[in-house]
Amino acid sequence: MQPQLKKLRLTIKQLPMKTRKLLTPLTLGLMLGGIALTSAFMTTTPDGSGCQIYSSTGNNTKAEGGQASSVGSPGELGTCSRPTCHGAGGTPAGVADNAGPGSVSFTAVPALTGNQYIPGQVYNVTVTVSQTGLKRFGFGCEILDNSGSTNGHINNTAGTVTVTDLVNTRTWCAFGTGRCSITQDTNGGFSKNTASFQFNWTAPGAAYKYDSVNIYLCGNAADDNLLADSGDYIYSKHIILTKSLTGLANLQATSFNLNVYPVPANKQLTVSFGLPETSIVNVKLYSIDGKLVKELENNKFEAGDFSQSYSLDGMSKGMYFLNISTGNITQAKKIIID
Repeated sequence: MQPQLKKLRLTIKQLPMKTRKLLTPLTLGLMLGGIALTSAFMTTTPDGSGCQIYSSTGNNTKAEGGQASSVGSPGELGTCSRPTCHGAGGTPAGVADNAGPGSVSFTAVPALTGNQYIPGQVYNVTVTVSQTGLKRFGFGCEILDNSGSTNGHINNTAGTVTVTDLVNTRTWCAFGTGRCSITQDTNGGFSKNTASFQFNWTAPGAAYKYDSVNIYLCGNAADDNLLADSGDYIYSKHIILTKSLTGLANLQATSFNLNVYPVPANKQLTVSFGLPETSIVNVKLYSIDGKLVKELENNKFEAGDFSQSYSLDGMSKGMYFLNISTGNITQAKKIIID
């Protein structure tokens, strides 16, 4: 049974008996049928990553997850600060993006140094939305090619976006199969003052025909009062990435054959890797919001295969990124300490 139907029937049962008798079977049928019909348009289907693709035919509200087509990319009506969405002022249009005291950030492991990406590299992305005093946060992000397409029916995502947190994030494609956003899920983003959301982005391969990648990012800091144009603040960014030719050359020449175990780890973590030549190997642990937690290794290794064990004493339970690098080459693995 749809949640809306359950809620309505529970509400009816709580009414006084006299009031319930006034509700004729025909009236109840129309009420329940109307909700069922509305719910039918809120369709979800599983995508290849196991998350949900949400059709834009549904009537999304603040109490649900983020919306597709709301980050200000080409052809969209604007960001979440547009009228009737999440304007922050006393007027229907709210206030301009980035006018509040908060912020939104986009960080990646490995780092997108100089706003450059390595073709084919998998990046562990963290989007953080912050504003002191607020208690619910959301975001929308589209990573698009440089075609400039304004047609939302066409999915022109650059590379591949993968949901890694099925509880707090989801993908939502406009018109079901069109341009895709990754957003917070229905119950994601409940937190005081700040919230972070994680996903993976695999950069386009070497054959990518455009000269840049466009990241359209929108963060929402909300007061959770269910009023669309009151007390919410929107923060947006447009980040342009270019291809790192040096990184591509090095990535083609070097492979770590990286393996990390056990998963989850407890008191000890073993990292195995291979080197084609003598290198300085640096191994670090980062928190999910991209902050350095611990350096595990920074030593010279000869060419060959290695298996190194590291103590996790004193480490808090949770999710981390293990980062291994030699010069310009970096690989990352997500780990869990239990």
